Amino acid sequence: MRQSAKTVVGRRTYSFFAGVALRNVLLLTLNIALLGASWSYSQEAENAVDPETDVDRLRGLLMRHQGADSDPIEEPTVLTETIELDRTASESQMAAALAAPYSADKLLLRIDEWPQLLAEIERRSNDATIGERRSNSPLIGTIQTRQRGTLVGSSTYSLKHIGKHQFVGQTDLGQGRNIVSVSDFQWEIELPAMDKKTRYLLVLVAPPRQDWILHAIPASVIGSLGADTPSWLKEPSTEARPAS
Repeated sequence: MRQSAKTVVGRRTYSFFAGVALRNVLLLTLNIALLGASWSYSQEAENAVDPETDVDRLRGLLMRHQGADSDPIEEPTVLTETIELDRTASESQMAAALAAPYSADKLLLRIDEWPQLLAEIERRSNDATIGERRSNSPLIGTIQTRQRGTLVGSSTYSLKHIGKHQFVGQTDLGQGRNIVSVSDFQWEIELPAMDKKTRYLLVLVAPPRQDWILHAIPASVIGSLGADTPSWLKEPSTEARPAS
């Protein structure tokens, strides 16, 4: 009986210490979890960025860039920011259009692409398989200039026939989207912000029952030709005038 009693007491003692050990483990685990959560919360708080702090810091950088004696910076408006984005987009579009390699249907040309354009005009003019136009009457076109979707100007221009359904003329293009139309065809030329309008030489290929092709190149190229100026460029062309 004593041996049996000792065995029972021994079991109770073992069970008691096992319970104490398990409880301590649970408490320790809970404390570790609480400490981890507290540390994570404090880290998130430290890493959180206050938007006002960023705005103040950027404003301070701009003020230092302007200089201490300059006027304070005005709060930017949505309109100003949008115009800046539009200007950047226009410059990117124009740069991409100019950077494209020359082709027979390229719209906006660089001045250094004039030799290729001239060669194309002369090739077509000397092509016996291309029929001649029955009339030498000019074509009248229109230009609408839009900025941010609003019409800010319109004009008409004249293109004279130089042979084999080819036409040339000069006109001014302004900043924004220039919608150039002739007959049932139209093209869009997007120009970035600039101090004044830029004069362009327009070369139109208008074969019957085919798509028409327009090229626009800065008219300043004519002044650099000298004695190499083609005869069809020496004759004055009709000036662009405001649309009635």
